[in-house]
Amino acid sequence: MTDTLFPRFSEAEYARRYGAIRDAINKEDIDAILISGARGSSEVAYLSNYQAQSPCWMLFPRDGDATVFIHFFNHQPCAKAQSIIEDVRWYGPAPMPTLVEEIRKRNLTKSKIGLVSMRGMAYGHVTELQRQFPEAEFVEFGPQFNRVRRVRSEEELVYLRKSGYLTDLACEALENNLRPGLTEHDILSIVYNAYLKNGGDPGIHFIATTNMDNPDRFVPWQRQTSRVLEKGSVVITELTVSYWGYSTQIHRPFAIGTEPTPIYRKLFDAALECYESVRQICKPGTTSDQIVAATSAIEANGFTSYDSVFHGEAGKSPELGSKSAAHPLEKWTLEENMVHVIQPNPITKDFKAGLQLGAAVVVKPNGGEALHNYPFKFPVCG
Repeated sequence: MTDTLFPRFSEAEYARRYGAIRDAINKEDIDAILISGARGSSEVAYLSNYQAQSPCWMLFPRDGDATVFIHFFNHQPCAKAQSIIEDVRWYGPAPMPTLVEEIRKRNLTKSKIGLVSMRGMAYGHVTELQRQFPEAEFVEFGPQFNRVRRVRSEEELVYLRKSGYLTDLACEALENNLRPGLTEHDILSIVYNAYLKNGGDPGIHFIATTNMDNPDRFVPWQRQTSRVLEKGSVVITELTVSYWGYSTQIHRPFAIGTEPTPIYRKLFDAALECYESVRQICKPGTTSDQIVAATSAIEANGFTSYDSVFHGEAGKSPELGSKSAAHPLEKWTLEENMVHVIQPNPITKDFKAGLQLGAAVVVKPNGGEALHNYPFKFPVCG
């Protein structure tokens, strides 16, 4: 049976999601929502279980059955095996003619339709919908949709903990295999090999290496180089691994062949102090202002920060820095079972030395509960 081939949430979980989305639809007096998705996006997957590998769309009515439309004809068998929605179709050479036909077929030509997300859709797609249906009202529904998804269910947390386990495997593999002579491309290969055989999907793998006595890189880089590790190098990382669309992120430094130098040890200690201060207040009701105030260990130790210290899914909702960071203050209030990443990135004020240390946590009444088990340490490798 195809329903055993891929991970799938329970019928009760999907009933909960459908009920919450339809409650939001009813509150806005919307007749249907139209979701635009792509590879790596999670909105269509949230309601269908289909993990898109290319552009896709979903029409989800207030009443009746939903339909998923996909880009590639030959993707249909695999998409149908994943989806809990029976009606999965190829939309043809372009999506708009098929979507227009379906909207007409469902008598939605004069309806109020929510777009997820109008701000992310191609301008041409939005204007074509408005041109084809001048008597319909198209409204942004992305924020309302995402508000439903912010608080994670117990079933979702199981998937997030599996993602945390996969990131742990990546860190363990780095600790066991890093040594002088490897390039940054070799390091990336170690990361991939650690989790692919366990069902993980690649997320961001940011890695940078530098010499601790003469550093010139202070944040993980988004592209690896041919730089070669030597005794006295440090590897700084920001690693995301997904499990069936659910992602956590871990950050750890690794010293090569020798103990961390005094400045790197101080950076690590400041990062850990900052992480713990923020983690302890990751409780329901905590605000953005309180989170930023809890990052003060970075500045108190004479450092500044370059990356955000706290963020939600996909690096947003919210994205908060320390007091001296470039990131603006985004208003936010934590709720139980939200999942966020705490990722202090203390750097020296001359922008030469720095590291990243952190983990994804789930908001709980007693403070953030880490979704990873790999220790907060600065191992010496090779």
